[in-house]
Amino acid sequence: MAGNTLTVFRVLIRLSLASELQYRGNLLQSLIGGAAAQATQLLLIGVILNSFGAIGGWSASEIMLLVGLRMAGHAVYAFFFRRVIDNDRVVHTGEFDRYLLRPISPFLQLLTRQFNLQQLGDVVIAAAVLGTAVRNASIDWNVGLALFCGASVIGGGLIEASLQTLRAAAAFRLKNTDALTGTIDSLVGTYSNFPLQIFGGAASAFFTFAVPLAFIAWAPAAVLLNRGADLGFPTEIAWATPAYGPILMTFAVAIYHLESRHYSSPGS
Repeated sequence: MAGNTLTVFRVLIRLSLASELQYRGNLLQSLIGGAAAQATQLLLIGVILNSFGAIGGWSASEIMLLVGLRMAGHAVYAFFFRRVIDNDRVVHTGEFDRYLLRPISPFLQLLTRQFNLQQLGDVVIAAAVLGTAVRNASIDWNVGLALFCGASVIGGGLIEASLQTLRAAAAFRLKNTDALTGTIDSLVGTYSNFPLQIFGGAASAFFTFAVPLAFIAWAPAAVLLNRGADLGFPTEIAWATPAYGPILMTFAVAIYHLESRHYSSPGS
């Protein structure tokens, strides 16, 4: 079943990409757009580090590792799952009607409805930042830590994707969730770039156990840098970071399909 799903996903992505490449003039603009969005956040963090030198006791190189993990996780989300933000439009226009008539998961059809080349800009910038960060950070690398780092990037992307998927599921009832989409983007893009202890105990707990932003970058960075004492919870929980993304995404997709039963076609 999983193999068939991956095959369908590859075919749909290839068709969507071929459609986008018909307008080759958009390629460079899209790549620049994606890179610029990431670079803007990077510039802001650079200004803060230049002004204060360290944030929450984390040095500039440590903060950049955290930022690199966050950006890489976002790139995973943007490349594979970004189209979940289209669910409002799909519901409003009745496009979801077509999804229900095809022998393919509606959620998979949503993910592959369009391939925006801007997503490649996210990937390029994230790879450059994380690659530089891991070289500059004081980490005693071994195979286990390298595997943990890679798995955490994927897990972080799945956590962000799960939050947006749950938001997309709400569109079947609420119809308009655009504001919530922006809120999630803002929360992830702001709080996941910093060690959460700087926001205080209550906020740190909220973004760990209620909205699990801690496991996008802060927790895995603390493990890699041997700064588990900063977390405020057992390091063993942070070591399990790669598992949280797949668990939350499985839950979110199940909720999406469950909520899709409340879809009401605009043509009915």
